[in-house]
Amino acid sequence: MTELSFVKSFLSTVDSRPVRFSPDYVAEPSSMKWPIPYTLPRLPQSYATLPKKIKTTDAPGAAKSVNVQLKSARNPTLDLSLDNAPLTTTTVHDLREFVRQRVVVGDSGQPPAAEKIKILFNKKPVGGSAEKTLAEILSDAQPDALSGGKTVEFGVMIMGGATVKAEGTQESAPGTTGGQEPSGAEVLSTDAFWSDLQEFLGRRIRDRDEASRAATIFRRAWEASRS
Repeated sequence: MTELSFVKSFLSTVDSRPVRFSPDYVAEPSSMKWPIPYTLPRLPQSYATLPKKIKTTDAPGAAKSVNVQLKSARNPTLDLSLDNAPLTTTTVHDLREFVRQRVVVGDSGQPPAAEKIKILFNKKPVGGSAEKTLAEILSDAQPDALSGGKTVEFGVMIMGGATVKAEGTQESAPGTTGGQEPSGAEVLSTDAFWSDLQEFLGRRIRDRDEASRAATIFRRAWEASRS
């Protein structure tokens, strides 16, 4: 068969078939040749081995801690050391109280109000709540200290000034004998008590103005009851 005759035969065969299939066209499965599926070769199983995570647990009472240096260059000059301060439980309030126990205001012999003591870190006042912990303060500015065992320096600024309490002396409230702690109405007569109350209310209700107003109302009511 020549190429010409083959082409004529092929065209005549194709011409006899419909140009388009009808919508209900169904092919006979027996007349169709199913293609042999090509399967990709299986890849060798090679899994990357992840490093094992070693879980370490601290023994009870072995929470990470740091040594805190509290320094003030003037009014008054302070260089206090607070050793082994737990990172997760030591707060700004604790640092204030640590300083407050060691200074007095003028000749009154009374410690300054806690809100007058400012704690500085990197020469900037520590903002936020007084319950902010050392871990929260150091997490961004000095994260390497979170591993514990470091010495961290904080600055101290006392508004209005103060003097360092002399060692070996014990604070006495007005009207009491030396070495005897005030009690009862004598405690309520001191400004330090109402300052502590105002600070406590401020931490609980988180509103300094409202805490000051409430402390003033309580004090006036107590003073009115004594008149």
